[in-house]
Amino acid sequence: MSASKLEHEAKEIELKLEFDPSDATTLFAHPLFAMSDATPADEPAPHVTRACKGKTRELISVYYDTDDDALRKAGVFLRVRSNGTGFVQTIKTARSEGEFLERDEWECGLPANAPDLSAAEGTALAPLLSNRVRAALRPRFETRFQRRTYLVAHENAEIELAVDQGEISAGDREAPVCELELELKAGDRAPLFSLAKTLAESVPLTLAVKTKAERGFDLLDGGNRTVEKAQAVGVAPNETCAEAFRIVARNCLRQILVNLPATRRGRAEALHQMRVGLRRLRAAVTLFRDVVDGPQCRAIGGELKWISDELGPARDLDVLIADVLEPHHAAHPNDPGWETIHDQIIQRRGEAYERAIVATGSTRFRLALLDLGAWIEFGDWASGGNCLSRKRIAGYAARKLSQLRRKVEKKGKNLRQLSVSDRHRLRILAKRMRYGSEFFAATFEGRKSAKRCVASLAALGKLLDSLGGLNDIATRQAYWGRGGSRAGALSIPLPEIDSAEQKQLMKAAKRAYARFADVKAFWKE
Repeated sequence: MSASKLEHEAKEIELKLEFDPSDATTLFAHPLFAMSDATPADEPAPHVTRACKGKTRELISVYYDTDDDALRKAGVFLRVRSNGTGFVQTIKTARSEGEFLERDEWECGLPANAPDLSAAEGTALAPLLSNRVRAALRPRFETRFQRRTYLVAHENAEIELAVDQGEISAGDREAPVCELELELKAGDRAPLFSLAKTLAESVPLTLAVKTKAERGFDLLDGGNRTVEKAQAVGVAPNETCAEAFRIVARNCLRQILVNLPATRRGRAEALHQMRVGLRRLRAAVTLFRDVVDGPQCRAIGGELKWISDELGPARDLDVLIADVLEPHHAAHPNDPGWETIHDQIIQRRGEAYERAIVATGSTRFRLALLDLGAWIEFGDWASGGNCLSRKRIAGYAARKLSQLRRKVEKKGKNLRQLSVSDRHRLRILAKRMRYGSEFFAATFEGRKSAKRCVASLAALGKLLDSLGGLNDIATRQAYWGRGGSRAGALSIPLPEIDSAEQKQLMKAAKRAYARFADVKAFWKE
């Protein structure tokens, strides 16, 4: 067959898990992999009817793009792979924010180790191939790894397990590859998660979402694992409530997963973004409660709260250090009393991060992520019994946003008289309002709606900044054993609280609340 003719077009349906290199022996010792060498008389693993070992191959892949990442920015990746017997060109799309398992893929054989752009006809790459892009395409990075494949019949699906071990190289930067990919070859998707959980119950495997291509570009950007903020959510007005929830929840789950590695390395901003992802997801579950409620929803909610609680103390201490200790040290570098305070807080921060690292490395956490992913895709709520699931999202979103808006307006009317706990409750409501507005910003079309949405989000942002500043002051007081009852409060003098700062924050909060109340709801005509 001519190399310029497309040989294979498909939907790649795949679940990715990562593991530490030190756990490779444990992985291959699992009974499922041992089955590949078993005789038919041997007892199969639970729920697995067949496991056959495939080839072990050395794969070398070169990824192509322009220096300004024209393909990457368009969500397309171009790869040429040497598989030991020949060369294969693969074009893949990036997963959209509304997809977790699936993406498009086009493959063709090549006569040489170089791209054949004539084979891009009919693929997602074709519209990008201007004369400039064609001339500028060059190798950007490569992957080298050993792949061991196993074909498994699990429940009512045929799944290929591919264990990849090697590295990604971009210039003088490298990152290890230790992945287990579960690719659906035939049957239903749900068994991908149940098989992953069967393995993860005894092997430290963690759900992952970044592809090798994404990780290669991370290296080009200057680091192994980057911190990622929330990506935009695009819920179209014709989506059903069920699919709208999946789009939002997948988006939040990605934010949690991509920030996990750097969180486990102690990066404060990664931990913060992981907590934001958790808050957004919990807000989404609350917003869609009428659609997704059930026993599994309540179990998932409990696990999300547990994870948030395990990460919370580290974030609180990061804020305390940034807002109090570091400014004071800059202003009074020779204050011996504050040196003692600083050392104690730093020690507590280290203990809090160790708590977060232990929690996110635990079997409970890893299984919770798999349960979460399975619940988003195939949970009890998705069985079709709830008629709301099939309704269009616009009406549901308008009703939920109206309810939230009324609660924020009611709670914020007497803002100055609110207690610390009531201000905190208002802050939670305002966050849900902001997240809900971001989730449904694309659901209500038209320039007027877009303008109102932007104005509302701006006002909510200022309100949350002000309420957050007031909350940080209360948190400082709680840590020093005043104004709260936080466990393990420090028995050392409380730094002076600037009353002018509090007044200014309250004034800013009232002004932001008034702006929010004045903006007409963007989901109404």
